[in-house]
Amino acid sequence: MSRTRAILHIDMDAFFASVERLLDPALEGRPVIVGGDPGSRGVVAAASYEARAFGVRSAMPLARAGKLCPHAVYLPGNFAAYTHYSRLVRGILEEYTPLVEPAGIDEAYLDLTGCRLAFGEPADVAREIRRRIRDELGLPASAGLSTAKVVSKVASKVAKPDGFREVPPGGELSFLAPLPVEALPGVGPVCRGSLRDMGIRTVGELSLLPVEALESLLGSWGRVLHEHARGIDRRRLEERRAPKSVSRETTYETDTIDYPMVRSTLLLLSEKCCLALRAEGLAATRAAVKLRHSDFNTYMKFRTLSVPTDQEQAIYRIACELFERLLDRGVRIRLVGVALSELVSAGCQGELFPGRAGRGSLGMDRLNDSVDTIRHRYGFSAIVRGSTAGLVDGSGARRGCG
Repeated sequence: MSRTRAILHIDMDAFFASVERLLDPALEGRPVIVGGDPGSRGVVAAASYEARAFGVRSAMPLARAGKLCPHAVYLPGNFAAYTHYSRLVRGILEEYTPLVEPAGIDEAYLDLTGCRLAFGEPADVAREIRRRIRDELGLPASAGLSTAKVVSKVASKVAKPDGFREVPPGGELSFLAPLPVEALPGVGPVCRGSLRDMGIRTVGELSLLPVEALESLLGSWGRVLHEHARGIDRRRLEERRAPKSVSRETTYETDTIDYPMVRSTLLLLSEKCCLALRAEGLAATRAAVKLRHSDFNTYMKFRTLSVPTDQEQAIYRIACELFERLLDRGVRIRLVGVALSELVSAGCQGELFPGRAGRGSLGMDRLNDSVDTIRHRYGFSAIVRGSTAGLVDGSGARRGCG
């Protein structure tokens, strides 16, 4: 059985724009630009290929995009939906190998070296993964397969849109050689300019340059770049580590003694913390509340929980109790925060601990799952409690509770 490394890079095509088309099929075939109104001071977060045909690119000022493609559909973005579909994609990837390294919300590396016995040749697995992402989620994805991370990433970019490129073992240099130097990850405008000053325009020309010359120009990165130009990349995949803590806080536009509003803020922050916990399959065993007074002095109270939880209902009760212990009545509050730590894998809490978790906990789990599903698809503000509705749309806060 071959043990030649097989590294797959999956890169979703125009991911944000593609998700927006899932939510609104009327956008199909039209140029879509995600980031906001072209009259704003923001930048383009994503552009469909129809918009790219007019020269629109990610990170471009929206005002310039508006001039290049004034007839595009401009959308503010729906990060909750993008995160939801990113998790669905990751779920498909993890069915084939536990060695998955997310490289952002829309791309990931997979080590398929050991999958041959269970799933077949890596190239066939790559085609199956792309087909499933298309058929099950309705999203296009490009992929690159080789023996090295850097080569696979370049290959997936070459394969775009909605394509697949396999670079066989031993073919790395011939694949890379004709490409421009900026095709290599890490070669930005400044590095490209320095290389062009030396007469280096292609990856092949870069690979022939003495490594000492690159080191004198770029330092230690020069040696790495020299290896990458020859298709050499010994890096192993780094599995995503679970977060050690989750926290959310907000700063009020005006320092306040409206303590009922502060309690409503604690509920909203508890909701957002627990939404993040459930997305990671985690539960907290320690909760904290943070208060900053108008004089900028900051105070915190902690509590260790007897039973791990991912339920905002439980966290909110504890947050209110901690808030009462921190509260110095008559003192104006500038900032309030909730932090959850000492995280563990979430299990079935409910009736397994009837004396501690309380009755109805499983029903609360089902309720929270339903709310999460709605928020992942339509955004956090799609379903809110009456006591937090005014906070979700930003009233009274300088920064959002996120």
